[in-house]
Amino acid sequence: MILLDNVHKSFDGKEVLKGIDTVFETGKTNLIIGQSGSGKTVLLKCVVGLLEPTSGDIFYDGRSLAAMGKNERTQLRSELGMLFQGSALFDSLSVQDNVLFPLRMFSEVSDKDKIKRARYCLDRVGLTGAYTKFPSEISGGMQKRAAIARAIALNPKYLFCDEPNSGLDPLTSIKIDELITDITEEYQMTTIINTHDMNSVISMGEKVIFIYEGEKGWEGTKEEIITATDHHLREFVFASKFFQKSVELSKK
Repeated sequence: MILLDNVHKSFDGKEVLKGIDTVFETGKTNLIIGQSGSGKTVLLKCVVGLLEPTSGDIFYDGRSLAAMGKNERTQLRSELGMLFQGSALFDSLSVQDNVLFPLRMFSEVSDKDKIKRARYCLDRVGLTGAYTKFPSEISGGMQKRAAIARAIALNPKYLFCDEPNSGLDPLTSIKIDELITDITEEYQMTTIINTHDMNSVISMGEKVIFIYEGEKGWEGTKEEIITATDHHLREFVFASKFFQKSVELSKK
């Protein structure tokens, strides 16, 4: 569980986050949604530790991020898995070596066991035959799967995903959503996903937080979001005519 307590963030005197209070629950997919410029990316970076809140605090299973020293933060980083928007694989490394990268940095097990773990993670995401391939030799969907395998290599307690479906076709997006959901439940991680994809929200959103102009405008579940009355949320949710049609068909 990750708890946010009155988190503020300002840049050059401009307040971007305005007192965010919420809880991201363990074993669930927790989604952050909002328009571009709403502050959701800044919020995710604060939770990950890439940015320091101007005020307020973030608690990882009761551990205060603000109170952590260097050694404690290093330990926390080993508990985090990160899936970046563009997959962020190393082009010069094979798929297997990409997954081995965090293991070589943080794990103290033998090289043999590191390779065994890397291959287990690749097998888990359906990339058994891609160990020796390079990122340029596999599809965008496979690259995303490889990035997920790397993110879970250290068996993290917390998984962060920044626009995991960016650049993917609808069918591949569904498969990535299902994979993230399955892995979250299997590993009982606290998963936080930053997304614009309303189809992902409806399929994955066990907890959804809507950020509007730096404030928490609404929070609830994927079932509750359809009937939510918040004006700004409804504008965001139903901006897509395709999504409106999907909701109408689901009600028939």
